Amino acid sequence: MKKISTSLVASFFLATNLFSTDTLETITVTSSLIKSDELNAPFATEIYTKNDIDNSKSKDIYDFLSSQTSVNVAPSFGNKFSQLIDLRGYGINDGYQNIVVLVNGRKLNNVDMVPQLLSAIPLESIERIEILKGTGSVAYGDGANAGVINIITDKKNSNYVKTYFGNNGTKNGVISFGYGNEYFIANAYIDYTSSDGSIEDTNNDKDENYNKNKNFSVIFTPTESLELNLSRTYSNMNINYANPISLDQYNNNPNKTSSFTEQYFSSYVTTGGFKYDFNENFWIDTTYSDEDKFSKFITWNNESKYDYKSFASKINYKNDKATVAIGVDGFDGDRISSSDITNKTNKAAFVSTEYRIIDDLTLSAGFRRENVEYEYNPESGANLKQDDYINAYDFGTNYRLNDTSSIFANYNRSFQAPDIDRFFYKDWSNNVSFNRFIEPAKVHNYTIGYNNIQKNNKLKISLFRSELKNEIYYEPTSYKNTNIDESHKYGIEIFDKFNINENLYTSINYSYIIAKIDKENEANGAYDGKKLPGVSKHNATVNLGYEINKINTVLSHTYRSSTYAANDFENNFNEKQEHYHSTDLAVSYTYQNIELFGKVQNIFDRKNGLWVANDWGSSDTVYPINFETTFFAGMKVNF
Repeated sequence: MKKISTSLVASFFLATNLFSTDTLETITVTSSLIKSDELNAPFATEIYTKNDIDNSKSKDIYDFLSSQTSVNVAPSFGNKFSQLIDLRGYGINDGYQNIVVLVNGRKLNNVDMVPQLLSAIPLESIERIEILKGTGSVAYGDGANAGVINIITDKKNSNYVKTYFGNNGTKNGVISFGYGNEYFIANAYIDYTSSDGSIEDTNNDKDENYNKNKNFSVIFTPTESLELNLSRTYSNMNINYANPISLDQYNNNPNKTSSFTEQYFSSYVTTGGFKYDFNENFWIDTTYSDEDKFSKFITWNNESKYDYKSFASKINYKNDKATVAIGVDGFDGDRISSSDITNKTNKAAFVSTEYRIIDDLTLSAGFRRENVEYEYNPESGANLKQDDYINAYDFGTNYRLNDTSSIFANYNRSFQAPDIDRFFYKDWSNNVSFNRFIEPAKVHNYTIGYNNIQKNNKLKISLFRSELKNEIYYEPTSYKNTNIDESHKYGIEIFDKFNINENLYTSINYSYIIAKIDKENEANGAYDGKKLPGVSKHNATVNLGYEINKINTVLSHTYRSSTYAANDFENNFNEKQEHYHSTDLAVSYTYQNIELFGKVQNIFDRKNGLWVANDWGSSDTVYPINFETTFFAGMKVNF
């Protein structure tokens, strides 16, 4: 490939989070129904490899997403193990329900208003993270309005021991064993993390927590045409997270709170599947998973059990010009409490095709029809049952300008069906009925973009606009889940990586986002024309790294601009969400099979928080997050 010339791109766009000795090659995108690569994909992508993840020295996946990607992340009202995520301006309050999050293709989205639990995935086990923006509704259906995050775990026979220690009594240990031969790969790991906490309540108790994860997986290839896989994952965790505090308390001493919420959580997941190649042009892949979860809020003596079953099967065909994928998938989720069982079931069929008209021009199209069923079964009283049919579409095109650059355009029609907490309404007498104030959200997504991938520079630019009907939200004055009649979002996304020389590299990931409410009949029209709260206009992560003599350093900074506090739909609450700043420094040294590493987070001790508006007069509006300098250091031994 030709070397990049000195240009506006080189001077204006910072880049890369990879080791400078790596070439910035085009990466295959596996999360879409039809595999493509970054340069030829008819949609916007962000791809993060094992090297990106390792070099960041992030504590966990939430830390990585927040400090390296365009995803906005914040603890869920203090809960660090189940954090809120947002992409493309759906708001930190509800953004997580507009993103489909997957692990090896299995959905993590829940039937209720609980965010996806990414803490059950040790960062060390992740091989790659693929983010598809403004697309994915044909492949994954319900909830893929902003896009898809697919977390792909390591299927190699990895053998290592890793540990680190940090302030606030933070401890982590990971051990992984693997074995492989021509036909068989087996892997097992145990991951444990705990902390003594950094916030203290009035009884001098702290927000201590622990998180344990175990996994065993097997891949068996009896013939060249057949691959069988089976995995079993177990997670359990206990966390204490602080109640909100006042702005004065936040400014004076964010390490103090009135009390904690204590929660215990466990999950068992069994997944099995197979892939069979009839020939080099025709194959089938199928997967099935079963998850049993248990959640108990010890503080309130409130517990629920969850039983999730999911299935997906896809037939694939390709030739020199065309690729076609046809399939079905389904999800059956129960939440079981002491007094009732509430169910949400999704069943869908889909087809997707990609056709190369000429060598440089590709067209893609896809269609999905999904049935969503709800059922409420109380121990006493009448059963409630209802269903709906919803469609999704996707049309895209990609044109290769030359060997290193391309342009693309994509139209995607997506939807979000209400979760069971929103769909069923419980009054003050605990009588349950259908929520007559809510409908599925439907979104028209438009994206155009430019890609340029060269040996020492990877640049991606995309412009998007989303037009929404019935965006789902919680209306804070009437205390009900309902829809915003009409709203829209637009913005620009810039992703760039650049190897400056043999030792120095840098990166930037920037997004400019506007999210507005066009029309809403709640609050007598007071929300019309207002900005959606919890959406920062400017979002950026910047990295500068230096590698020499097996020593690698990465200096990074994350910034999100000030915005309206969560729930402030009138844009008039007396406190706003403040700017978010965090500067981190990671250092590692590798000698043969031993790596020593350390990281300091929030070097300049900047206070950060999540602001939530209220109308009941309480001054407790701030959840402190990443509000002080923290550090850890450790060692990894490969064998």
